[in-house]
Amino acid sequence: MHIHWVKEGWLAMDMDRPEIPLQPDRRRVAAQIATLISEVDPELRQISAELTNLYRDNIPVYDQVDPDSIEQNTHVVLQIAVRHLRSDLAQSGFDELATLARVWADQQIPLELVAHSIQIGARRIFAIIRERAISRAIPAHTIDAMQDLMWEWATASATAVHMVLQDHAIAGATRRADFLHRLVDGSLSPGALAIEAENYRLDPDHLYRIAYASWSETNTASELLAYLRARGSTSKLPVVDTVIDGHLVALLPRTPEDKPQMGTVALGSSKPLAEASLSYRHAREALELANRHGRIGLVDLATLGPLPLLGYPADAVDMLVERHLTPLLRQGASGEEVATTVEAFLACDRRIDDTAAKLFIHRNTVRNRLIRFAEITGLNLDYTDDLIVTWWLLNHHRNSSGATN
Repeated sequence: MHIHWVKEGWLAMDMDRPEIPLQPDRRRVAAQIATLISEVDPELRQISAELTNLYRDNIPVYDQVDPDSIEQNTHVVLQIAVRHLRSDLAQSGFDELATLARVWADQQIPLELVAHSIQIGARRIFAIIRERAISRAIPAHTIDAMQDLMWEWATASATAVHMVLQDHAIAGATRRADFLHRLVDGSLSPGALAIEAENYRLDPDHLYRIAYASWSETNTASELLAYLRARGSTSKLPVVDTVIDGHLVALLPRTPEDKPQMGTVALGSSKPLAEASLSYRHAREALELANRHGRIGLVDLATLGPLPLLGYPADAVDMLVERHLTPLLRQGASGEEVATTVEAFLACDRRIDDTAAKLFIHRNTVRNRLIRFAEITGLNLDYTDDLIVTWWLLNHHRNSSGATN
């Protein structure tokens, strides 16, 4: 015969079922906790001091904060925990804890660490409760219920802190995006720039470069952002970044020494903060050229060779095209064939054998097409001026055809 609980305060006998103690009522558990520990328990202060030392020894951020503030905040968290537990969590709100989390966030303490500290504190509080419960011969299943209530509080508290973290992150990202947007479009007044520089730990006299790259919510983009933050910061100056119109915009206090393993990152010229808009314009131009010509890695206008020269006045472009390239294009497919061969010839640094191998044609065919090109366009590739004009015209034609298609 086995005895089991069927209703609070009543027992029943069952010949078949094993003895199963009813889980103690939450209010009863809370009441028993209230007899074991209070909000002014001296051991809470001791735990707060121990946790403060633990945080300062193991978490770098904490050693920059006043230890008395950390201990006081930790003590308040423990008191909130006890107060909630003693009320069985039924009517307990987490506004106090959320307010404290915001204070920690303003102190630049990562809220992920706050959530972790809550879990550690919960374990320490329960250790006290358990020890006192055992000394008073409280049943094991009631102690287990106390532990369940403790973990329930810790989980709910961590969730509340993470919600503050999320709100804080969204608000911070919005403010940062607004700052960078105004910085790169040159709309910040000197006074506003000085204030924002202090907010984001920027040095107005330091030379920065704007990094500009295409952005998408992918792992590759996240890796690129991590690369810029790690390689573009200094020990004193951080990288400040955001996404503007589908592009990652990052303010770099240092030029990365190695190339990114993914995608293309364009860098603007080195400028003080007040001239960041010019660096931004250079970075945008560099990325546009790099994408158009298939360049990858870390690029800027200076490393793109003659490609930036393609931004020539429209009238001059029309005159050069009409004089040299139009007669060749009028030849139709054969003219395009000659143009492609000359373009490959230049890409191979004017090596005929390499050009032939690249196009899978005979070297004499390459020679014949080069001769035809000179005859039709009037451009002799043995002359420097004609060589430059040829390179420019063929790249312009390819870009224009790509845009049209």
